[in-house]
Amino acid sequence: MSSKLTEPTRVIIPVSKAIERTTNWRNFLKKNLEEQESWKIPKAVYISKEDILDLAAACHADKSIAGVRAYFSLSVPEEEKFRNEIKFVMVLVREEEGMPAGKDVIYLPGGSSDDDSSVYDFTRPCPDFCDTTSPLFNGDQ
Repeated sequence: MSSKLTEPTRVIIPVSKAIERTTNWRNFLKKNLEEQESWKIPKAVYISKEDILDLAAACHADKSIAGVRAYFSLSVPEEEKFRNEIKFVMVLVREEEGMPAGKDVIYLPGGSSDDDSSVYDFTRPCPDFCDTTSPLFNGDQ
């Protein structure tokens, strides 16, 4: 099955455009968060090379997998402000007839319980694991 879902999405953009977009993201969230909580704005996610290779191996092992999808998440309910950590979880995405954006693969093949998960949580979110000198982090050029 061939669809837009399997087409590469890599687009190289100018650094200035990347700075503009990341600044837009931070500004958008700042408008929706109280000032004292602006430190919680998710800016980036680090994913180790080994984790990327493991995810790629899972994609290669199942020809119906078209890519991955990433979701922002919180480790605890919103009320627990000081213990909260923004996370980035990723799932494999399978091509599915009638679903142009594909279907999340949240269970291992043949599995259906929480313990049979195919949801990857191997990221280090920023804030906490950031390159604070990057113009993509702070908007400076």
